[in-house]
Amino acid sequence: MARPETLCNQSLLEAGDRSLDRTIGEPGDVKTQFVTREGTYRLLTLSEYSRPNRVGYQPQGQTPPQVRVSLVGLPEQGERICFNHGRELYVYVYKGIKKAADLSKPLEKKVYKGTNPTCHDFNSTSATSESVSLLIGFSTGQIQLIDPIKKELSKLFNEERFIDKTRVTCLRWVPGSKSLFLAAHASGQFYVYNEELPCGSAAPHYQPFKAGEGFSVNTCKTKSTRNPLFRWLLGTGAAINELAFSPNGTQLAVVSQDGLLRIFQYDSMELLGYARSYFGGLLCVAWSGDGKLIAVGGEDDLVTVYSMEQKRVVARAQGHRSWVSAVAFDWYLEVESCYRLGSVGHDTQICLWELPEDNIVPPRPRVKRRPDPLQLVGTPACPRLDECPNLEPLVCKKIAHERLTALVFRPDCIITACQDGYVYTWARPTT
Repeated sequence: MARPETLCNQSLLEAGDRSLDRTIGEPGDVKTQFVTREGTYRLLTLSEYSRPNRVGYQPQGQTPPQVRVSLVGLPEQGERICFNHGRELYVYVYKGIKKAADLSKPLEKKVYKGTNPTCHDFNSTSATSESVSLLIGFSTGQIQLIDPIKKELSKLFNEERFIDKTRVTCLRWVPGSKSLFLAAHASGQFYVYNEELPCGSAAPHYQPFKAGEGFSVNTCKTKSTRNPLFRWLLGTGAAINELAFSPNGTQLAVVSQDGLLRIFQYDSMELLGYARSYFGGLLCVAWSGDGKLIAVGGEDDLVTVYSMEQKRVVARAQGHRSWVSAVAFDWYLEVESCYRLGSVGHDTQICLWELPEDNIVPPRPRVKRRPDPLQLVGTPACPRLDECPNLEPLVCKKIAHERLTALVFRPDCIITACQDGYVYTWARPTT
């Protein structure tokens, strides 16, 4: 398929041919550098984070949770990085491209029995040079709050699993809050917690608070305030896979196993819009830096871009050969007329894409037909492939032997992680 003429400056698709010395998983030509129009991105092998002994975790009879990465900046203290692998969780000082990683000195190392960490999130609002709050969700439904610097803080939420017995799939601190956070579960529900309040000693009883198209919100029937403050139920109970707040913190995007992206005005609990995958669940979601676009990826092997202004899908990106597990906009390369975004997937590839604003134009008027409530494809929420711009990747390279699970853009680097527990740092081109 030819590249659309309106795309931003084309990238050079040559990539480094030097393969990784470590040969784990399936054999293949794993790239350690790739070239774009701004220069060469290079893998920094000394800035690789993993378990200290680098021995792979072997699960017993079950698929281990996806390896996830969380980062936080501390005032005058640099950054801290957290990642999970199997039943273990690590927190390190993240040195990026400046210094080599010291795997022998984790700030925090936890090994859990009977449950696996599945997700985590730092509170950037309350973080100081001497303290940082870290939430950890588990495969059996509990949530832990720790401070990897002070070591004194340790709280448990949903400890007896009265609130929800299913896997915690995503945790997010409410932007600007030191105490409120969201916890999403495989049950298709997410909850609003206040870390300063206790959970009840019995299963909570709920009363309706608000309802809308395909969702409802409940509160607890109690005389005294306790957790959860709110319970959101989306659709018919399909697992919620990821939550993401908009850059200004006022809107919330949610992707689920039912293949839907839902966008809410968080404070007023109003549904603002939605989009649908071609098939299968949506696994990941991210906002552009200006809050105008949302990118999602999932089991249809596509990256789909939704416009908040036009309330419709404005682009599809084809390049992955398997599920898309993480997507992110590169806020540091966004210019006035063009967006840069990236994705990683189960196909072990990283893809970079560019979407010029010229492509995000309202569709031409079409002859109106009687709406079909059962129609899934051919609507603004799920247009046919020939009804919106179809992007091809600027770069699409195999960079790991195991499926990729995380993607983070930083000012001087790109961070990726794969299911074998390795977190890689890719230095941006030097100017």
